[in-house]
Amino acid sequence: MRASSDRLTVGRPPVGPIQAFLEALASLRRRRRLIWYITISSLRGRGRDSVIGNLWWVLDPALNIAIYYILVVVIFARSEPAYPLFLFAGIMPWRWLSSAVSESTSVIRGRASIMRSVAFPTITLPASTVLSGFISFLFGLVPLAVLYVIYPERLTGWIFAIPLVAIAQIAWTIPLVIFISAVSMFFLDMQNIVNHGMRLWFYATPIIYSAEGLRKIAADHPPIDFLIKLNPFLWIIEGYRDLIYAGRPANWGALLGITLASLPVTFVLVYVFRRLSPYFVKVL
Repeated sequence: MRASSDRLTVGRPPVGPIQAFLEALASLRRRRRLIWYITISSLRGRGRDSVIGNLWWVLDPALNIAIYYILVVVIFARSEPAYPLFLFAGIMPWRWLSSAVSESTSVIRGRASIMRSVAFPTITLPASTVLSGFISFLFGLVPLAVLYVIYPERLTGWIFAIPLVAIAQIAWTIPLVIFISAVSMFFLDMQNIVNHGMRLWFYATPIIYSAEGLRKIAADHPPIDFLIKLNPFLWIIEGYRDLIYAGRPANWGALLGITLASLPVTFVLVYVFRRLSPYFVKVL
C-alpha cells in the first residue's frame, strides 16, 4: 500500500491543483528526513568550496551592507537614520529569496545521477533549496547583534516576531522555486532570465531605499506603479524593517493578506510541477 502511495506522488499528478498540492504536502511530510539530509549536504558543500567555509554566511551580509552603505551614503549622499540597520533589514531577506531562486534553476539537474537510477521524489529538491536559504538567513542574523550595539535605541521586543514575517516570505518563495526549478529543466536559458529578472526585482523592492520613496517614484510612472503594487515582497521587506529597524509592529493585516494570496498561486504552480515532473528524466 505504501509503495502504491509513493508511486502516485512521484508520477502522474491528481486531477486538480488543490489535490495536487495536498499530495505534494503529504509527500514532503513523509520525506522530511530526506529533505533535511539534502539541505545539510548542500550547506556543507558550500563550506567545502571556500577557505573560510561557512563563515561566509556571516561575512557575506556584512560585506553587502558595507558596499551599499558606501554606494548610497558616501557616493550618492543619501540615506536614512541608522542606515546600516535599515539596509540589514532589507538585504537579509532578499539574500534568502535571491539565493533560493538562483539555486532553483539547477537544483534538479544537479541530482541527475540519482534521478536516473531511482524514482526520486523531485519535489523534495526545491523544498530543500528553500530550507537551506532559510538556515543561511538565520546565520546571517548574527551581525544584527553588532548593529544593535551601535544603535541600542532601535532594539525592541518586536524582533522576536521575525518568524511571523518569515512565514509570509516562505509562502511566496516556495511556489517561485518550485515553478522555476521545473521550467529550467526544459528551458536552459532560464538561469540567465532569472538573473536579470532578480536584478530588476531588486530595484522594484525597497531594499536600499524606503517604501515611501519607491512609491513616490512609481506614482509618476503608471506601469512601474502597477508592478510595484503586485510585488508581495514590498510588504514582506517592510514587515522586517518595521520589526528590526523601526521597533514597531508590522502591518499584520497586509502580511496575512499576501500570505493567503500565495495559496492559489502555490496550488497552480505545484500542479504544473507535478505535471512536468514525469518528463524530467527524459531531458537530463
